[in-house]
Amino acid sequence: MTTGALLIAAGSMGLATAPPASANEPIANPSITVTGGCAGARSLVQIYWHSSNEASIHWTLTDTDRGDGKPPVLRMNAVGADGAQPFVFRTGETAAVLHGDTVSGGEDTWNPSDIAQFRRLQIITQNGTTASGVECSTTKSVYNFSRVAYHYSLDQTDKPYEWGTEGPDTFDCSGLVYHSYNRVPDLPSDWTRKTANSYYSWAVGEAANNESNNSNLQPLDVLRVPASERQVGDLVFYDGHVGFYAGDGRLYSALNENAGIGYTSIDILTRQDQYYYRIVGVRSSTSS
Repeated sequence: MTTGALLIAAGSMGLATAPPASANEPIANPSITVTGGCAGARSLVQIYWHSSNEASIHWTLTDTDRGDGKPPVLRMNAVGADGAQPFVFRTGETAAVLHGDTVSGGEDTWNPSDIAQFRRLQIITQNGTTASGVECSTTKSVYNFSRVAYHYSLDQTDKPYEWGTEGPDTFDCSGLVYHSYNRVPDLPSDWTRKTANSYYSWAVGEAANNESNNSNLQPLDVLRVPASERQVGDLVFYDGHVGFYAGDGRLYSALNENAGIGYTSIDILTRQDQYYYRIVGVRSSTSS
């Protein structure tokens, strides 16, 4: 990878020299990787959601047309109910302006101040600054659906199991999943109540449509991940049952009348397959 000279722009586009791009390594097992950009500018952002309010971020910004005289610009914002907080690059600025080929960096534990719930990451990639003129700009909003839904599901711990119910006082397995996701802000309206097996068929079908680089992800979508890449909040499917992966080989679900809602071994039932299913969302817009 060729690294050009990175300049960081403040709100007024005043510039300062950034430290070397090799200070941060790519994330080995991101929750999601999103590409963005338009003519002359390309970004690649990896996100690992640690929880409903914290993430690791790794970014790469590339100038794909050195001859156009317009430097690529990258901005990122954490968005929650309490507002938006900008990603601060290593020099303390909130926008990266690239004069060169490619540069990258990141933050291991980003817990934006004053945001109780890190619901989505907004990624803005544009070709050109105010001084040079902006040729085009793309915005991608990446939603933290899985971890926020899992966070809400924990509110139901130790409540009774009752087949066919979806709360607020009793739940069955798919009712718990439906109720938890239905509380997530910004979840598209086509999220509907299904049986465990119907949720499985839906998840498999959605995951099968994805391009290998995630370039066509929709506002409500699914990533199918192998066991080696599973993360807390991923859905686990069995024949007639569904639950959340809770880490350390545990399943969190509404299991039956005796167990109620809580934790069990991930191997308590026969799996539909050995994959895990991560519900994600990406909204995109472009202007020029």
